[in-house]
Amino acid sequence: MKFGKYLLDNQVSEWSRQYIDYKKLKTRLSPLISQYREYSLITTAAEKSFFETLKDEVDKVELFYLELLDDLRTDFQSLILQSYRLQQHPSAAPTFHDLNQKLHVLIKNLELVKTNFIPLNKVAIKKVCKKHAKYAGGSGSSVEIENYRITITKTIQEERAWWKKGKTIVSELLKEAKNFQWELCKMTIKHYHDMIP
Repeated sequence: MKFGKYLLDNQVSEWSRQYIDYKKLKTRLSPLISQYREYSLITTAAEKSFFETLKDEVDKVELFYLELLDDLRTDFQSLILQSYRLQQHPSAAPTFHDLNQKLHVLIKNLELVKTNFIPLNKVAIKKVCKKHAKYAGGSGSSVEIENYRITITKTIQEERAWWKKGKTIVSELLKEAKNFQWELCKMTIKHYHDMIP
């Protein structure tokens, strides 16, 4: 199976527009491949277009990752607060069952970020960069473009949170959420135990 199809088939549907647009990057790569095959050299404009598109795609992933992580953290803090309110006022809404359901969804989303969103985007970037290097790297590439490529690659690997520390950050939040899930379970049992006359 081609990677582009694999990427489309394995995306979380609600987040599909937030993944690297592999097809768009390959489209930007096509003129480079044609030029290299025809003339054994690459134009600076075609190279810059490819790298600007790559940077835009990486920035899109970064923005979504940061917003999603912020939303998930906020949801998690809200669940903690609601659980403590519920302990104080057992008849209040939402119920322990509702909180458990919301926590389950939160944990599922964290697991999807860790095992799907981050790895698929990393592989997409690596694959398209490998294709680029195959055709554009080497003698056809100018010093200016090579420096631009190095700068873009370094920015991705060192400055993008989802690339460098994404899995670690998500793993820590996931661990906290699973620990809280256990605490919530104990609170639920205590709540129902206290209801028994």
